[in-house]
Amino acid sequence: MKKKSFIFIALVFCALMFTIPTNAMAKGIFEHQDTVVPANQVVDDVVVVGADTTIWGTVNDSVIIFNGNLNLKASAKVNGFVLVVGGKIQQEQGALISDEIINLSFDKATQNSLLIGGGLVIGSWLLQLTVSIILILLPVLTILMLKQHIQPFVVHARQSPGRLLYIGFFSSLILIALNVLLLVTIIGIPVAILILVLTLLTFVIGLAALSMLVGERIQGTFGRSNWVISLTGSILLVSLMNIPLVGVILFLGILLFSIGIMTLWMLEKTKRKPSTKL
Repeated sequence: MKKKSFIFIALVFCALMFTIPTNAMAKGIFEHQDTVVPANQVVDDVVVVGADTTIWGTVNDSVIIFNGNLNLKASAKVNGFVLVVGGKIQQEQGALISDEIINLSFDKATQNSLLIGGGLVIGSWLLQLTVSIILILLPVLTILMLKQHIQPFVVHARQSPGRLLYIGFFSSLILIALNVLLLVTIIGIPVAILILVLTLLTFVIGLAALSMLVGERIQGTFGRSNWVISLTGSILLVSLMNIPLVGVILFLGILLFSIGIMTLWMLEKTKRKPSTKL
C-alpha cells in the first residue's frame, strides 16, 4: 500500500508540474508556457514564447515576450527593458521599470500597415528586377537586330570613351534647352516627345555599344559571338546600376556616353554626305 501511495503522489506531482504555471526558480528563464516570477524572487532575464507571463518579483535585466501577454504586479521590478511582441502589457500601480517599454501588438491597424509596407517593398523589388532584366536584354536584342550596323558605334566607344562623355554632356545641355523651348508652346510638345523617344533609343544603342566594350574586357569572351559578349557586359553594367548612388552615377554616365556616340555618328554622316554642285 505504501508503494502504491508513493506512486500516486509522484503522479499527482508530475501532473501539477505540467498544469500549473511555471515558477521562476533560476537566474534566467526561457519558457514556452505560462510563467510566473513570484514575489521576493530575483532572476536575470525572462524570455517567454507563446504564453503569458506574470511578474511579482524582480528581473535584473530584460523581459521579452513573444505572442503572449505580460502582467506586471504592484511588487514587480524590472531593471532593464520590456519587449512584448504580439501581446498586451498590463502594469499595476507600483510596478517599476527602469528602461524602455516596447509593445508591438498585431491588431488590425498594425497588420494593415505591415501588409502595405511589405507590399511596397515586394513591389519595388519586382519593379527593380523587371527593369534590370529589360536593361540586360535590350543591348543583346539591339546587337542581334542591327548586326553590322552597330559596329560604327562600337568603334567610337573603343577609340575615345572619355571624349564621348564631354560631347554627350554639351549635347545634352543643348537638348534640354531645346526641349524647354518646345514645351512652352503646344505645337512644340509633339516635337519634344519625339526628341525624348529618340534620346531613349540613343541610350539603348549606347548601352549596347558599351556592353560590347565591357564584355570584350572580360576573360573568357574572346572569340565568342557578339550577342554573348554584349550579354556578359550588360549583366555587369546592370549589376553595378543596382548599387545605390553608384547606379545613378553610372546611369547618367551611360546616358551622356550614348548621346556623345550618336552626336559623333550624326556629324560623320553630315560630313560624308556629298555636296551638290549648282
